[in-house]
Order: sequence, then structure tokens, then C-alpha cells
Amino acid sequence: MKEFIVRIQKVELSNFKNVEYGAFDLISNNEQDNFENSNILGIYGQNGSGKTSFISGLSILESLLSGESLPEDVINYITQGKDNSHFAFEFNIKNSKSCYIATYEFTIQKRDLLDADEEDQERNQVVVSRENLSYSMLENGNWTRRKSIINYYAGENNEEVFSPKIRFKEITQQKQDVIDDLRVAKKLAIKQSTSFIFLKDTYKQIIKNSSNEEFSDIIKALVSYGKYNLYIIDNRNTALINANIALPFTFKLMGEDTLSMGSIPIKLNSSSVIPEDIFDILKSVIETMNTVLSQIVPELFIELVDLGKQLLPDGKIGKTVELVSIKNNVKVPLKYESEGIKKIISVLHMLIAMYNNPSMTLAIDELDSGIFEYLLGEILKIIEESGKGQLIFTSHNLRPLETLQKRSIIFTTANPKNRYIRLTSVKTNNNLRDFYYHDIVLGGQKECIYEPTNSFAIARAFRMAGDPFEN
Repeated sequence: MKEFIVRIQKVELSNFKNVEYGAFDLISNNEQDNFENSNILGIYGQNGSGKTSFISGLSILESLLSGESLPEDVINYITQGKDNSHFAFEFNIKNSKSCYIATYEFTIQKRDLLDADEEDQERNQVVVSRENLSYSMLENGNWTRRKSIINYYAGENNEEVFSPKIRFKEITQQKQDVIDDLRVAKKLAIKQSTSFIFLKDTYKQIIKNSSNEEFSDIIKALVSYGKYNLYIIDNRNTALINANIALPFTFKLMGEDTLSMGSIPIKLNSSSVIPEDIFDILKSVIETMNTVLSQIVPELFIELVDLGKQLLPDGKIGKTVELVSIKNNVKVPLKYESEGIKKIISVLHMLIAMYNNPSMTLAIDELDSGIFEYLLGEILKIIEESGKGQLIFTSHNLRPLETLQKRSIIFTTANPKNRYIRLTSVKTNNNLRDFYYHDIVLGGQKECIYEPTNSFAIARAFRMAGDPFEN
């Protein structure tokens, strides 16, 4: 397979959590064929204004591109009072020979609205009801007219399974066995709440039967991207760390012929038992991490201490381990380190992977949690200046507004029908942090970027709430 670099270029969300509508670009037009440098996007705004909603949307995208089922709790993400949520993601896909812009649109819908006879409560109550994958390509310096690869609707039982008809005939080559397999794949996608396009059964048929190299290129690139190069770290990781329960150890390790990636929770309040092969992987990951960690936090290293072998429930041999930090040759259980140190350790290996891989997108919710603001600003500045991958993060710490380029920041608004904006009228010599504070207090943007709070009303509420505590 020709190696493609894939990056998210534009996003659109509708009726998802507290976002009635929101859209923004991650890469500006003049960057479309520049994959040599990193692409960073920081999302800022007041609490409950849609920052985490976007990260949750990326998690759904990751599941669908990987051919996996929707998260079981996704029904709670559809905006209250709405029947479905709609998403559109535009990707820039490029290798040494070809360059495409592909758009993947999909709708997730409550199952009972698609199939009123569906009574099985064991199944996910949300299905992928619509999908459309289209693209244009760069030819002789110009973009071709957009073409649809697959336009799919789960509620239709027509013979073609999907449209346009010309594409259906091209992919199936009018072979009845292929048509039957696609019909089965459609039923399976509905039953399992997966994407039809990126379901393994559909994907195989397209790659095997389609004579169109462009279709194969795009679908292969997106499947590979979803499985290996799109990684989401949400605030559930932070919750485990803050409660001193576990450290979700996220990693991506490339070997000569292997790729190991995932998230392994290592207990903080006691020792953990892990398989021997996972122990070897974590030892390699920690060795790589320590190179960077000791520069971020001077003279600090971590170590995975082997406390001996233990039999696992499946009968295999495991190892009992504990994470410790080392500074000035003194070993301390990692649970006694600060939340900021533990947060850095939990995401560091993925940051290293993203820094070195132009096709990797790493999204981190609440990246700033517990991290010293000056250090946060410096890390992001280094990634922007010399990294290769795509980093998306949410934060409440405003230091990055002073270190990142202005195009690398978007802000949430108080308007659920237009959730995401970039600030306008920002001059080159403006400090974006000061400018943001100015617009919070005095306004100046087309949308309100902070829903007003009244300090006197808050103080009065504190006094009133305190009455029961008075003797």
C-alpha cells in the first residue's frame, strides 16, 4: 500500500451534546499541500460551552473509521429533544503521487426511529443511519469536481444497497454474490451500530472488486488512519489520576514489523499484574519516555519495578509491577507525585509519537490539567515549531494563547447555533490572551464568547446558601 498522510481539515457538528451547530477549519487553504510541519488546534471557552463535545465527536469518528460499534452511551450525546446528530469531517490525504480532499458525512440516529419493531434492549440504541463519502483530487494544479463514492441510508432496502447506481455497479461488477455480501454487511452494520462503509465486510468487497484506484486509495487511507493514527485521550484519564486510582499509560510503539498501541491502566494505589509481553512493551515505552521526561522535569525518571511473577486468571504467567519515580537516585511510588507529573507521564509517549509522525492526530481533553502553565506553553510552542503531526487539545490555561500562532486557536461561544469561532480584528502585535479577556468583558465579536456572570449575584448566592450553617 502506498503510504498516505491523512489530516483532518474541516469539521461540522449538529445536534451533538450542547452543540446545535458548530463548524471550523483546522487547516487553512494555503496549508493544504504542506505536510512538513505540525498542525495544532487549541479550543478555549467557558465551562459547558462545547469544548469536550468536539473531542467526543472525534471519538465517534475513530470508532466508525476503525469499523467498531458506536459507544454504548452515545444516545445520551444526541441533543435533548433531537432525534439524531450529524457530522462532517473533511480530510486532506496525500502521498508522493496523489492528493485528495475527502469528506465523510454521517448521521447517528435513535434506533427506534429507524426500526420501530426493534425490541432488543441489549443492542446499542443508536445506529449510523446515513453515510456519504465523497472526494476531489488534485490534477495539474487544480481540484477536480467532487465525486461521491458511496451514499448510504440504513432505512432503504432497495436492490442497490447504496447509491449512486453507477458506483454500485462499478464496485459490484453486477456479481450476485458480491451484491448479496453487501446486503448482509448492511444488516450487520445496523445490528452492530457500525459504519457500513468502513465495516470490514464492506471494506473488503470494495478493495477486492473496485477497479477505481482512487476509491481504494481513499478508503484504505481512512481505515488505516482510524485504526493506527487517530488517538483520543479524554478526561476519564484525568479522573482516574486525580482519584489516585490508576495511571492510564497510553503508548504507540513501532517495531520493524510490529505496531503496539493502546492504553494500559497501571494501578497507583497498589501493585498491578500484567502479562509478560505487555511488561516488555512498557519497559521499551518508558525507556523512550525518560529521554524527554528528564528534560521536561529536570532529573526526573520513571521506572516499572518488577516485583515478581504471578499466575494470571487465564493460566499464563504475568508480572507484578509498580510504577516509581526517580529523582536524585531516590525512588518514590508514583502515586506520591503531583497530578501534573502523572498527567504528563500518561500522555507523553503519544505526544512523542505525534511529534514524529505527520499522519498522526492526537486529541487530548483538558491537556492543561495540573501542568505548570509556563511548561505547557513551552511544550506546545516546541510542537508547533518543529513537530510533524496534528495535535488537538482543550484547555482552561490561557498561557498557550501567548505562545501559539493565532490561527491555532478557536473559541467557543455562548450561542449553541454557532459554537466555534476564531476571534476577529486581532492585530499582529496584539497579545491574544489580553485580547480574549478584553472581549469577554467588553464584547467586540459577532458572537458572545462568555455568557455573563454577575459577581454580586454569586456573592449573594453564597451568603444565602450559608444560612443553614449559622447557629
